Amino acid sequence: MEKKILRAGLVGLGGMGRGHLGNYLKFNAEGDIIELVAVCDIDPSKFEKADIKFNLESEKNDADCSAFRRYTSMDDMLANEELDMVTIALPTYLHCEATVKFLEAGVHVLCEKPMGLTLEQCDTMIETAKRCGKQLMIGQCLRFWEEYRQLKQIVEDGTYGKPLSGFFYRGGQTPRWNVDGVENWYLKKECGGGAIIDQHVHDVDMVQYLYGMPKAVSSVGMVVHPGCNFETVTTNYIYEDGKSINAQNDWNWTGQPFFMGYRANFAEGSVRWENGQFIKAGPGEKMTQYELAKSNAYYNETRYFAECIRDGKENTINPPESSRDTIRLVLAEIASCEQNGAPVEL
Repeated sequence: MEKKILRAGLVGLGGMGRGHLGNYLKFNAEGDIIELVAVCDIDPSKFEKADIKFNLESEKNDADCSAFRRYTSMDDMLANEELDMVTIALPTYLHCEATVKFLEAGVHVLCEKPMGLTLEQCDTMIETAKRCGKQLMIGQCLRFWEEYRQLKQIVEDGTYGKPLSGFFYRGGQTPRWNVDGVENWYLKKECGGGAIIDQHVHDVDMVQYLYGMPKAVSSVGMVVHPGCNFETVTTNYIYEDGKSINAQNDWNWTGQPFFMGYRANFAEGSVRWENGQFIKAGPGEKMTQYELAKSNAYYNETRYFAECIRDGKENTINPPESSRDTIRLVLAEIASCEQNGAPVEL
């Protein structure tokens, strides 16, 4: 029996949306699981060809949208389309509202990270998905990133024994994006949540995905732009067994390129991903660089979500409850930063 091809929509054509558009073009060309049929953005100029540079892997991000039906209103899109799934790539403060709108219209939702600015928003999204019988997944893309998938497997399989320590880092140029009259929304606490919610959230998600929820966090950070949230942060995650896990993040304002990486140590080995090199060593081995298969995490997460919908299978890699836990951790870090590093229990 031939499996259904899901009709998809894309809401938001900024940097992240353009990256997702590039991957949807690939899905359309493959023609086996997803067909993007409609796009939506409040700014109709976004439908034109535009080469937007952004930190998101995609095959292409400079395509126009003439091949798709185009809307400047989510309500109009829902009134005129019969969608199976939608990708929401809007600013963070709009995630909850847009997610609820599509779920209640009977559409499965893949919403970009971070899930929300508050636990109340996260709970509303989860409860709506359950009430409507639809799948919801948040775009915590590192769970589908090959270098992090390798690390997850090493932790889960006990390849190198007990985890002893881990260090996760990411940083890049301060983003400056405008939307619907909101200038530099990333730098407004109530809109983007600052680097600690928007960018640091990736490593927070990976810490709890790899090691489980800590019993407490101790964080220090700084606000650089007035009205923003913490833009630099260093967090120690406190676990009952004493393993040493730390994550650091910054938006630097000197034009330096984006960078991310990690180091993880175990009782019987070590793993590093630094400067694009994946390096590991087991007992008695020298640290050796390995070539990993080329993989697009954003493509992988979207395909996985579509397979869960089409095949009626449970999302075990990235359920929304786990994304809520990530926001819970970030909010605890913010509380600790506000107390200059005082431990905050989870």
